[in-house]
Amino acid sequence: MDEQWCELRGILRQKSLRVGDFTLSSGKKSSYYLDCRMTTLDGRGALLIGRLILERIRNSNIQADAIGGLTLGADPVATAVAVVSALEGNPLSAFIVRKEIKGHGMQRTLEGFDGRPGSRVIVVDDVCTTGDSILKAAEKAEEAGYEVVAAFCVVDREEGGTELIAKRYPFYPLFTAKELLKDA
Repeated sequence: MDEQWCELRGILRQKSLRVGDFTLSSGKKSSYYLDCRMTTLDGRGALLIGRLILERIRNSNIQADAIGGLTLGADPVATAVAVVSALEGNPLSAFIVRKEIKGHGMQRTLEGFDGRPGSRVIVVDDVCTTGDSILKAAEKAEEAGYEVVAAFCVVDREEGGTELIAKRYPFYPLFTAKELLKDA
């Protein structure tokens, strides 16, 4: 396993993973909880996420103009990838998908990237459970005229979202819940 992957796994386990009895936003009961913002908003965690997603984009030969997703979980992930891509000399723009259209100004659903119709984009999220956030973000990106070429998440809870997303887009989780929970 890659050294950066192992380091990020350690950060996620230390900062984001909690074991116990939890009720998820879906109402389901779970023996663990993932608050990935504790890692995606951590300087080192964000850097590693940006590097690992960019590495996967390159290794999978994905050509894209921008990366983004549904606010709030996707925001730091997309920003990390955009910053690291610029540092590496091949900038990828980031975008945010609002949950509701902005009621003033430009009244946009997508913020931060204003590409031409047909621009190729990647949709991201911090955690994938049902896949709903990624699919909503992809739908909004397509409504804006963009082509969604792939989807990524930091952690896949392995609760059905992967299968739904993979029916429409190539899907790349950095980690599965099993990988984080092993020996936890």
